[in-house]
Amino acid sequence: MSLASHLVAAEAPPKPVVYDTHDGYFVSNLFEPAAPTSFVVIKDQQSFDKVFGVARVMGDKSHRLPPAAFGKKFVVAAIHRGKSMVTYQVESVVADGQTLVVRYTTKSVPSDSAEFACPLILSLDNGDFKAVRFAENGKKIKRVELVPQPAFRIECQKPDTLTEATVAGKPLLSINGGGTGRATVTCNLEQWPQPIILRAHLRGLEALAIANELVEWKAAVLSHSGHPTLLHLWQDGKEGPALTKDSPHWIEIRRLGPDGKPVAGLPPDGGWFELCIPQALLTDTRVLKLSWIDFYR
Repeated sequence: MSLASHLVAAEAPPKPVVYDTHDGYFVSNLFEPAAPTSFVVIKDQQSFDKVFGVARVMGDKSHRLPPAAFGKKFVVAAIHRGKSMVTYQVESVVADGQTLVVRYTTKSVPSDSAEFACPLILSLDNGDFKAVRFAENGKKIKRVELVPQPAFRIECQKPDTLTEATVAGKPLLSINGGGTGRATVTCNLEQWPQPIILRAHLRGLEALAIANELVEWKAAVLSHSGHPTLLHLWQDGKEGPALTKDSPHWIEIRRLGPDGKPVAGLPPDGGWFELCIPQALLTDTRVLKLSWIDFYR
């Protein structure tokens, strides 16, 4: 066999994939309500229920997912929103290597006033897919990667002084090492996961700042005078009054020992400061800038 023939043989043609089409569901108004289109891949019932609800009607003959479907199957869905009723016609579903390709056409019937959220919902047997590509009306319009990606992209002034992990299913950012540092955190997801835990593995916290495009949140746990916690919000280069518990930017800064239990004063060796980044700082932004000082020198 020639090299050219071998290469052609090695590239297997796309293989048709068996699928089932489902109806009888409405799209939750909490799921990406402002997006004109959405494309999702769902692998568990809990995630499905966050996107779709059951639409019950008299004489219902809808073809819904069978009970416990997600033990063996997963769902791919496309959603159109707006002042048109959109219907779908699936042309083909194929496996192109480890990419699942869903091709379909749409037909839209405009409305003068009514708003619609129209889904295409397909279920398929689980497979070794790395991505799903949606092709609508002959055009490739969306690719959804199935390989998990980090929630954040982190750029540090000094390598590894801010790292990412997961604790009890919650994202964790950790400041490591003493001294001073700066880092930029960019959200890789469509929105920030919440809550985001921030741990500062420092003996002191003379200054901690978290800034977005509009404001800068600053905190300090003094190394003297009983170690009070100070919280302020800066805007347009001006410092506002101390934050109180009724402020959306207020958050408790906990001081923990090596065993994770609260301690008085400053954390001992192996301990850390811990807080949840205020949700108000995560609104309408994809980038946070952090800076810290353990002790003024």
